[in-house]
Amino acid sequence: MTSGKFTTIARPYTSAAFEFAVEKNDLSAWERMLDTAAAITANTDVGRILASPSVSTDSVNELYAHVLAKYLDEPMKNFLHLLAENHRLEVLPDIAALFKEARAAHEKVISVEVTSSDELSDEYQQKLIKALTKRLQRKVELECKTDPTILGGAIVRAGDLVIDGSVRGKLTRLLDSL
Repeated sequence: MTSGKFTTIARPYTSAAFEFAVEKNDLSAWERMLDTAAAITANTDVGRILASPSVSTDSVNELYAHVLAKYLDEPMKNFLHLLAENHRLEVLPDIAALFKEARAAHEKVISVEVTSSDELSDEYQQKLIKALTKRLQRKVELECKTDPTILGGAIVRAGDLVIDGSVRGKLTRLLDSL
């Protein structure tokens, strides 16, 4: 879930872009464009340009249109133009994050992070994906990390759900109960 500083402002723009992308069956292209536009916005030099009152809306719009040319169709250009006119280009990182969340929910996909003390075998990863898919009732995209400090077992994070099956977690709970 996003926690950007412009989330409230970003929601209606995200909703409009997402509904349009769903209607046109073009979620991938819109997500790619928004991710790229968000990366441009996050650049400190671009941030200074956006904050400058001496830079015109048309100039800012041209900058984005030029840099994003290979990603843009006419509706995407119009969307960016609308953001530029309303001085909302700085909201693009939040729009991109919310769009990604909306797409995952729409496609019933959840990203699951698994941290284990050792690297998980492909066979174990497939078993874990199958079990988590059944439990969460969503398609699972697994991201595996290793952390030797957990001693053994694994910690699974899926959205707000955290399953701590690590040896370190079990020892901590044991010590707390004593």
